[in-house]
Amino acid sequence: MKYFLFLFIFWGVPATAQNFVNMEKDTIYMEEVVVSKGKKLKMKTLRLTGPCYSPEPFKDAGEIVTLAEGIPAGSLESVTFYFNGIFDNKKEHSERATFGVLIYTVDENGQPGRRIAYDSKALIMDEKAKGKISINIAGLDLKSESKLFIGLIKESGPEEIDDLYFDCMCSGHDKFMTLARTSESAPWERRWVCAGMRVDVRVVLDR
Repeated sequence: MKYFLFLFIFWGVPATAQNFVNMEKDTIYMEEVVVSKGKKLKMKTLRLTGPCYSPEPFKDAGEIVTLAEGIPAGSLESVTFYFNGIFDNKKEHSERATFGVLIYTVDENGQPGRRIAYDSKALIMDEKAKGKISINIAGLDLKSESKLFIGLIKESGPEEIDDLYFDCMCSGHDKFMTLARTSESAPWERRWVCAGMRVDVRVVLDR
C-alpha cells in the first residue's frame, strides 16, 4: 500500500546512543495525515525511547516482549524495531536470521495475556538490513488497546548472532517492563539485560 505523507507535527528522537533525552519524555508522539485511496487518515505514533541504548542479542530467549502503555485508540498500522544503534548501522550481517512480530494483550496481573498477532517472518535480518525495520500490520485489522506487549520471536538463525543486536533502553526498569521466554510452553521471566525494547507503534486514529 502506498501512502503520501503530509507531516503536521514532529518531535525528533535519538538515532544513536550518543543522543540523550529526558526519561520523563520518552513517550513521543508524531501526528500526520495520510492520504490513501482518496481517504484522509490521521495517525499517531507512540515511541518508546530512553536516555541511552544497549544491545539485545536475543541470547537464551525465543520471545522477547516489552509493555507499551498509552497507545492511542484506533487500528494498529505498523511497528518499527531498531537494531545496531550503538554500533555501525552500515555493518553487514554475515549470518541470516528471521524474526516474527508478536503482540499480546495484558492480563489482570500485568502479564502477557492473549496473543492477538503473530506476523511470521516479518523481519529478515541479512546483509540488506539497515538500522531499523518497519512492519506494516494494517492487514491484520487489529484494534489498539491502551496497553499491549509488543515484541519479537526468533524463528530461524544461529543461537547467537555476533553482528546483530536489537536496541534496548539501558536503564529504566522502574518505567519499562520487558519479558522473555525460551518457548511458548515456558514461563515468562523478567529480561533484566533489557529495560525495554526500542519500538514505535503507529496507529490510525478513530474518527
